Amino acid sequence: MRRSFLSEKMVFWWAGTLALVLTANAQLYRDEFDGGFSLPWRWSVSGNTPWNTEDPTMYDFDGGSLNIIMQPGSLGLNLNNARNIPTLRVGPASRGWYIETRVTLDLGSASGAWIQAGLIWLLDADNYYTYHLVLDPFQDQLFLGTSHESVENGAAVFRGGGFESGRWERQRNTVTLRMQDHELAPVGHYVEIWYDNGDGQGLRWGITVPTAAIPGWPFTVLRDLLLYGGRIGVYTDNSGYVGDQPVARFEYFETNLPVLPAGDVNGDGCVDDADLLSVLFAFGSSDVDADVNEDGVVDDADLLTVLFAFGSGC
Repeated sequence: MRRSFLSEKMVFWWAGTLALVLTANAQLYRDEFDGGFSLPWRWSVSGNTPWNTEDPTMYDFDGGSLNIIMQPGSLGLNLNNARNIPTLRVGPASRGWYIETRVTLDLGSASGAWIQAGLIWLLDADNYYTYHLVLDPFQDQLFLGTSHESVENGAAVFRGGGFESGRWERQRNTVTLRMQDHELAPVGHYVEIWYDNGDGQGLRWGITVPTAAIPGWPFTVLRDLLLYGGRIGVYTDNSGYVGDQPVARFEYFETNLPVLPAGDVNGDGCVDDADLLSVLFAFGSSDVDADVNEDGVVDDADLLTVLFAFGSGC
């Protein structure tokens, strides 16, 4: 029997109500970038060169936003030479999760390259998913796009991420990017992509992408990060350009995914004895998570950082 329009509406109403109930106690994490960072951002990207991507001479917080002065560099395939990628470590997702940012791509006269800025989901330099505002150098126009890279059968494979918008004039260069839970499927199976590109239509749905198991759509980074945790954040990427040096201006970053406290080495949401042991067992190595202060080696400084943060999130 065919369902009536009313029954369709009731299904979505109940799903939406259930999502609100399940996320009522979810903590909101928001960074306004007002003169600095207010969340425990990290700069390390395992497999990238440099491993710690921070270049403090190439970003600031002028004007109440995080302004990243873009340098040539990319995570694409074997390049892995990106700079200034701040990320937050997060735990597994719950029903109703989302991440969102608002970014302006200040191009000036820059042209002749794929220049992009937006959101990133990150496991390491060869396993990530991005959602970005990008300059098409051939049409000299802007559009929204996605990309995914993962290691498959021992080799890094780069592909489109399932969503690409139409083009528009480069003067309309501020967008809101949002990725969120698909409320009618199990967490981690589908991801909704939303956007507002300043055309007056407001925030709206772009596409829903499956995260794995469908030929041509194996976006396993999204699935694994939502199920087991990883890193989310903002990023910039370009393949070189002519003209002015572009700047990506991030107005805010917001999520209700569980952001892990600084010093939580094992990712269980609590800084405790287990994290101290993790640092001790990794002592002398360059383990990304155990190197809490991101100086390239796990040593006494990391042990002290965990000690000072002891009890956070517990």
